[in-house]
Amino acid sequence: PLSTARPIHPARLAPATCSASAPAPAAPLSAAARRALAAAMAVVVALPLAGGLFLAEPANALPAPKLPPIDERNVKRCFPTSSAMGQANAARDGILDLRKCDMRKQALSGFDLSGAILTDANLEGNDLTNIQLSKSFAYKANFRNADFTNGVLDRVVFDGADLSGAVLANTVLSDSTFEGANLAGADFSEAYIGDFAQRAICKNPTLKGENPKTGADSRESLNCRN
Repeated sequence: PLSTARPIHPARLAPATCSASAPAPAAPLSAAARRALAAAMAVVVALPLAGGLFLAEPANALPAPKLPPIDERNVKRCFPTSSAMGQANAARDGILDLRKCDMRKQALSGFDLSGAILTDANLEGNDLTNIQLSKSFAYKANFRNADFTNGVLDRVVFDGADLSGAVLANTVLSDSTFEGANLAGADFSEAYIGDFAQRAICKNPTLKGENPKTGADSRESLNCRN
C-alpha cells in the first residue's frame, strides 16, 4: 500500500552546521560537592604549608605559602596534650607545631597527636605505642628505635625521617609515605598498608637488617619479595 505521509519540503530541513552554540549554563554544585571541592583545595594548600617539597610547580606558579616562624617564647609548645577531638580529620583549634622539639623523655603512649607538624622533631627511643598520628607531617623527624606498636599512623608524611630500629608492628599505615626515610632494622610485622605503598617501601635501599628489639627481619616483616 502507498504511504499517506506527506513529503517534507526541502526548505523546512534544518541545514547541518558546525557552528558552536552558546554552552548551556553549568548546573549549580550541590552542598556536598562544594564541601568536597573545598576539602580538595585545602589539601593542595596544606601540603606547601607543611613544607611542600614534593610537588613540582609550573614556572608561573605563585610562591608557596610558608609556616610562621617557630614561637620560641612558648615554653609549652613542645609539651602537647592529647587531642580530645576525633583523629579522623585531625581537627584542632590551632596548629600543633612540634617542629624541632626534643620529646625523647615525654610519655606519649596512647596520645592523639593527629595533624601535628613534626618536622625535625626528636622522638628517638620513645614509647609511642597506641599513638594516633593521622595526617601528621613528620618530615626529617627522628624516630630511631621508637615503638609505634598498635599505632594509627595513616596519611602521615614520614619522608626523610629516621625510622631505623623502629617498631611499627600492627600499625595502620594506609596512605603514609616514606620517601627517603631511613628504614634500617624497622619492624613492619602485621602492619596494615596497601599493596602499592608496600611495594614502594620495599624499594627503599635502607630496608634491611633486623630490628634490635623484636629481632624481626625488616624485609620479611613487610613481605618484600626480594
